[in-house]
Amino acid sequence: MRGMTGKALRRRQVTHSDKMVARKFSVRHHESSFDVDYDTDDGVEVFKFQLFSLTSIPPDQLKIVSDDDHQRPVSDDSDLLSICDDLKLVSIEEELVSNSAKEQEELLKSDEELARMLQAEEEALLLQQYVVDDDGGDFENRLRPYITQVLMYEDPIRQDAARKIVPVEELEEESFVALAKEGNFEPSIIEQRHAFLLQLLFWFKQSFRWVDAPPCDGCGNETTARGMGAALPAEIQYGAHRVELYSCKFCSRITRFPRYNDPLKLVETRKGRCGEWANCFTLYCRAFGYECRLILDFTDHVWTECFSQSLGRWMHLDPCEGIYDRPLLYEKGWDKKLNYVIAIAKDGVYDVTKRYTRKWHEVLSRRNIAREETVSSVLTKLTRECRRNFASEVLCALEDRDKSEMEALERFLHSADDISVSLPGRQSGNKEWRILRSEIGADDNCSLSCSSCPVRVCIDEHVTIIYNAFSPVLSQIVENDISKSRAIEVLTSFKGILVDLRKAPYKTRRVSLNTNCNDGLKVLRQLVPSLGQFFEALFLKCKLDADGRLDIGLAGDPVKTSLSLPVVLDALDDMIHDLNSCNNLNRDSLSLPLLKLNRIHSGSVLASGEEIPFGIVSSI
Repeated sequence: MRGMTGKALRRRQVTHSDKMVARKFSVRHHESSFDVDYDTDDGVEVFKFQLFSLTSIPPDQLKIVSDDDHQRPVSDDSDLLSICDDLKLVSIEEELVSNSAKEQEELLKSDEELARMLQAEEEALLLQQYVVDDDGGDFENRLRPYITQVLMYEDPIRQDAARKIVPVEELEEESFVALAKEGNFEPSIIEQRHAFLLQLLFWFKQSFRWVDAPPCDGCGNETTARGMGAALPAEIQYGAHRVELYSCKFCSRITRFPRYNDPLKLVETRKGRCGEWANCFTLYCRAFGYECRLILDFTDHVWTECFSQSLGRWMHLDPCEGIYDRPLLYEKGWDKKLNYVIAIAKDGVYDVTKRYTRKWHEVLSRRNIAREETVSSVLTKLTRECRRNFASEVLCALEDRDKSEMEALERFLHSADDISVSLPGRQSGNKEWRILRSEIGADDNCSLSCSSCPVRVCIDEHVTIIYNAFSPVLSQIVENDISKSRAIEVLTSFKGILVDLRKAPYKTRRVSLNTNCNDGLKVLRQLVPSLGQFFEALFLKCKLDADGRLDIGLAGDPVKTSLSLPVVLDALDDMIHDLNSCNNLNRDSLSLPLLKLNRIHSGSVLASGEEIPFGIVSSI
């Protein structure tokens, strides 16, 4: 009977006992209730006809659900022995009418909300006419220095200096691996460039240093702020007209912290606060040919936008936070009260505030530097100055893109917010400083990785192949009567070889070693025949010469090797650890779970615990 379903088994039991199984259901429909005795072996279809006789609802229009908190539907395949005693009937037509009414109610609420927002916008614009009398001079003067700054990003010397610092091949590898984890092993150039940009952001986040208070130049200990100092000529040379002074808590030495504005100097120092971070990162983006803008938030923050050919739009990137494409981060996560968010590029100056808010009517009430028509006029004037030497075909292309962007901003402004996405408060800077700026957000423990992490398809078939490849190795260890300590030594040596291989340039990975050097490598030489499946899983080839020289190199797609090496190294760590705990290594012990059984190799995964691109996903 093992192969029979539960329903078929029960039917067989009923037949053998020559009687039907009867149940009493309490069925509610509108304000009426019915007690129904029913022989469950007749099935749901007959049950619906019985209910039809009581309610006059045709069986094909009848929906049955459990009358409890779960409201579980009863389908034609449901087992009437196991369903709830209390049931509720719903006419499909009634349900459609009910759903339609709910939709109409939601639409009405949406229309009312939109009307209130539009009314608030009109009132804010009207108020501007009375409280703002500026001619736009202050607004324009605030933007002009940044136009000069972004032109530095076009300097070939600065771009070359930035490129020399970046580990390009390493980021290329990480880009390809990230794409491969999504199942894309043959990405287009556009997809490659998009992936590289994200890896550039993550690398920059790790390589640049945030400065709250610089360490003492003399002894390296903590310092405290002592105000501002006069800039030296060498500091002014790189745009540091502001210099902060700090006193050491131990040796009393004064440490200077010049606020450099020249990205060439920032490529060298690689430290600062949001101004330095965004300034330097935007140079890196231009150095690798991305169209980018420096974004100035008048409430004191700076970040970057790059035009993504892959997405077909401008994409938000915040190097301080290591976050991309989350434009509502500041309003929703940091609880910022935005007013003006202005994009400055070599080809123009743009008001992109609407990309960063869903509360435009509130933002309008805080835009009190200049009237809206004045803001528009100043931006148009500055943009014309930036474009005065552009060719006509370039101007046409830019105007078309400007129009498309403005239309997209209007659509985004009034689109529904995804309330399921929780965005974090500010992470960069010490806690006291973030609290002082009111940017810590509603939940200080919230982080993007745990609050809005995407579900990705797990394209990791290689995991199963690699874990299966351990069996021949373990078998040969037992057959050759290798002791546990020697087996651990051999696996540790093998791990060292793979670590060296991983450190090698990914396009030309290769290691060569003499297996006669020590006893561990001599034993490893004996295991080479059992390692064939292993090397195939890693897309590697192995050659053992008669003199004991072992050569290992690529045998296929280098990206697949990059994808597989972290898995096998992690697995080797598990195996070495478990062998250490194994009292007696023999054939029977091979059935022990020497490897973790929670590695995921198919389906979907919430990647919050996975360090992209080389992290390994585990089930919980």
